[in-house]
Amino acid sequence: MRDNALYFPYISVPNSTWTLKALLYWDRLSSIVPMDYIERPGELSPFMRSLVQEDLVQQVFPAAHLHEIPGFEKCFIALIGSRLYGSNEARLRRHDIYNRKRLRFHIHAEKLEEIPRFLIENGLAERINNSWYDVEGWAARLFMSYLASCLGALDVVNAAPVTDQSNFSGIFGGPSSRRNNHTSRHHGKARDVILKSLLPIPNEKVTLDKILRFKSDYGHLLPAFRHSVESHCSIVATLPNAEDKILANTHFIEQNKLQVDEIIDAMKPTWRSISFGSIVPLFGAGLTWYSTGADNKLAYAGAASTFAACAYQAISTIHGNREINFKKPLAYIAHAHKSFGV
Repeated sequence: MRDNALYFPYISVPNSTWTLKALLYWDRLSSIVPMDYIERPGELSPFMRSLVQEDLVQQVFPAAHLHEIPGFEKCFIALIGSRLYGSNEARLRRHDIYNRKRLRFHIHAEKLEEIPRFLIENGLAERINNSWYDVEGWAARLFMSYLASCLGALDVVNAAPVTDQSNFSGIFGGPSSRRNNHTSRHHGKARDVILKSLLPIPNEKVTLDKILRFKSDYGHLLPAFRHSVESHCSIVATLPNAEDKILANTHFIEQNKLQVDEIIDAMKPTWRSISFGSIVPLFGAGLTWYSTGADNKLAYAGAASTFAACAYQAISTIHGNREINFKKPLAYIAHAHKSFGV
């Protein structure tokens, strides 16, 4: 996994504890922003504007990058088409009707032509103006997940999609997905167990000056901890039985609690109230299939209707795409510990 994160599905990141965790956990946090917001920054929330001004969140403009992914529209249309007209068409049609009554999203589709046209022709979207479309909930969720996946795979972005919306985890093969392969599923379980025990969550509003001070003073220490967590989880995922996994995780947690205690002592002046808990939504949207090299086509063989196969096909068309190292560590815990005092 990557060391950076790309937030979705909304343009402005939330002013919440989740964002504080994300800012501390990842080396860099980005968000997908329409190009026309450059001249209209007032469209961003006040909190988002502050994050951008302080260089805590980087804006990723789809219009500046989608030309590097020639297969972007074709692959997504194939994914939607397979779900509309596949062998289980009747069931999906009922699902479509249910969502029409329940949930729709506004999607900005700048520099796109085929996807909005296809969605409108199939009754999945209505045009609001030149750039915005009102899209059925399930199709909108797929599109925002797909967009974040493809943009994150670009070298210039190099980020794993993350979200505070837990209902996206199934799309990416997160902890709740039945499509996860055995190793990936157990890797994620090990990570969640460790982070519940070692990752402090501040019980405070996001304060930009504290984040800036923390990242300036301790940012260089966090990647090493994240790498050790991911290496450990990769080993645990291969262990033959549950008892071995539990023992290995327990040993790792006990070993690292000493380091965590030292970090917490160093961070007491920053955050005085912390708790420990799950951050599943943060990881639920991490692309677990990125742990396999992009050049390994066998890993994505099968029906084009799967999200992973669709995104892989689009990513493989990236202009100048080199063999990308998708095995970079995903987590970033030690930073957080240092910042939280008790």
